[in-house]
Amino acid sequence: MTKKSMNSLFLNYLIESDNKIETNSEKWIQDFNTDTIDEISEAINAHMVFIKACWGEIGWCLPKWKERDIKVGNVLSDLKNSVPVREIDEGLADCFKERDIEAITILIAMHLSNSEKSKLDLAFQLYLKQEYFTSAVLLAGLIDSASINQVLKTTDNPENVSQCWKCYGKVIQENFGGTYFSGTFPFNKSAKNNERGKATIEFFKSIKHDVCFDNKKDILISLSFALLKFFDDSDWRDKQNGIIPSSINRHWLAHNMYDYDDITRADCIKLFCMLYQIVELYSMCKGK
Repeated sequence: MTKKSMNSLFLNYLIESDNKIETNSEKWIQDFNTDTIDEISEAINAHMVFIKACWGEIGWCLPKWKERDIKVGNVLSDLKNSVPVREIDEGLADCFKERDIEAITILIAMHLSNSEKSKLDLAFQLYLKQEYFTSAVLLAGLIDSASINQVLKTTDNPENVSQCWKCYGKVIQENFGGTYFSGTFPFNKSAKNNERGKATIEFFKSIKHDVCFDNKKDILISLSFALLKFFDDSDWRDKQNGIIPSSINRHWLAHNMYDYDDITRADCIKLFCMLYQIVELYSMCKGK
């Protein structure tokens, strides 16, 4: 099966941002004042959001402690030069040793119930045996249940939210929207015609700068764009044409549309990273 070309929406935003900063940098230096500081701050904030969005578009949300081992700029350069996502994935996966995945698993387990720990341990054992498809199915279910359980835990009379993107979005809006963002998290937006992607960009561009939010922000932005891709809509007609999503997709896993060998080591590592980031983020959220 061949991977679909990545959606270029976020990459185009990043390239436009690169050009804007390059065009305006000399003017900002020469006319440095209070208004210029605001303009620079807005441009840099948007630029960082676009970078995180591009990483999310290929399904990655790296733990902060792992970023130092990876040349982030090289990956962005590869995306701009149309290097295939599969090749980028393989290079990133090579940066992770099995002891890194074991460490991530241990950190995740600290936030799980005994039942969930058993599933996580099984997912890790299957991963070590290179049974990547089965491991990915278990990890995807744990990512789903993390948001569902968070809603049940923090809401007295929760509505039955069937879509996990919506469930995740409600948690984010309740915990961070309004306090740290002037916009609303797009948990109700359709994924069609890039509506959800564009709205997610606008939400994160609406951030209110607060140093107390920095640790959560680092996780939240990267994770949200990775989940945006993970929960993206699916076109089942691609299967007939021998094409699979550009990054691992929840619907394809849930509906058994992948061939067994379609799921790779890199796909599992992406899911371990998503699960780690989501349980870390929820551990910082308010309880009931």
